[in-house]
Amino acid sequence: MLQSNIARNQGAGLTTASTGFIQLGIFQQALRAAISATSNNTQKSKWSAYLRNGIHGSAPSFLNASLNAERPLDRFSLGTSYFLQSENEDDDTLKGAVEALERSAVLQPCNDNGGLWYYNNVNNLSAYHNLSYLDGMFSYAPFALLASDHTSSDTTDLQLALGAENAWQQLELLADICQKPPGLLVHGYDPSFAHDWAKSSTNGASPNVWGRSLAWYTLGLLNSLQVTPPDSPYHPKMKNLLHRILIPQIEAAERSFQVTGKYGVWQVVDEPGAGGNFIEASASCMTAYSMLRAVRIFPFDRMCDESMAKRATTTAIGIYENVLESFLGVESSGTLSLNGTSTVASLSGDVSYEYYINRSTALNDLLGTSAFVLAGLEVEKMFPEIGCQRHDLTAPFEP
Repeated sequence: MLQSNIARNQGAGLTTASTGFIQLGIFQQALRAAISATSNNTQKSKWSAYLRNGIHGSAPSFLNASLNAERPLDRFSLGTSYFLQSENEDDDTLKGAVEALERSAVLQPCNDNGGLWYYNNVNNLSAYHNLSYLDGMFSYAPFALLASDHTSSDTTDLQLALGAENAWQQLELLADICQKPPGLLVHGYDPSFAHDWAKSSTNGASPNVWGRSLAWYTLGLLNSLQVTPPDSPYHPKMKNLLHRILIPQIEAAERSFQVTGKYGVWQVVDEPGAGGNFIEASASCMTAYSMLRAVRIFPFDRMCDESMAKRATTTAIGIYENVLESFLGVESSGTLSLNGTSTVASLSGDVSYEYYINRSTALNDLLGTSAFVLAGLEVEKMFPEIGCQRHDLTAPFEP
């Protein structure tokens, strides 16, 4: 799939899509994972050059801290790429982008409870003010943690906006406010109750569990845990939270199988098989990846049911195989394609069950294909026998 993305010139740089920042951010994460996994030196060199070009091509767009602060939190997913690339090369533009993104964290508006606004859209403040989304933690939390080790963040105001404590506070705040029985997290919240959908909740939480927002949050927490030192006091807190939010997702996918005969992450997660609802590709891939990687790297402890790791693995593989069967295809050119990725969903309007299920789906959206790469790499680490060949698909396209 990665070769197919490159053949389509996807992930080569920023686009004008509303999800353009986070598309490039997750693509670059998938590309880094593939570079690390391959033993083919030619492939490694080619992919590394593609990654470097994408990073250097986008970095000049993030040199203005004030402008950065008017963009969604998604911008920080690219900041993570700039941090990681800076470990391998000394480049003034990368340093400048990192520093401007750090400064933009200081300028990011917050709710009265300290929760970060997802999007400080100065052209439409009435629609986006006071809204905190699960989605933002994929980008903000890992960046905040990496910034704590960066020399430029050794100032008081940056310490108040970045670092492990701030990352943890944002993760915990969202989990506490957005949790609904039996543990799934809704899309976000409005503590000002300015949006009509927030008025039916005691704490401003939105009414529905959107699959991809929950998947973003889970992946962001997993990525954060991986860059948090094991001896940090926040490491066990993040690990416990990861397990706490994964268990109801495992149960939701098991219920999907019970109701429909298929494992999957539904557009509205806790309504499997309901009228108009559908299994969504990008959330399914992200969730399968997060489950498998958590089992492999951050095992469930004794406080959990002893069978939880097995259930997580069975569920993740079931989700992944359903993606292979339902969404993966081969084009006439030999490239792989992935259907079934929902277009963006926002809390700025009138959100409801009907709103989510009426979002259209896209072919070969980078959100879905990149998540598919991550899931596939993790499956191969644990179960090498599971792959495209089991479903009569050709080998990954080589241009």
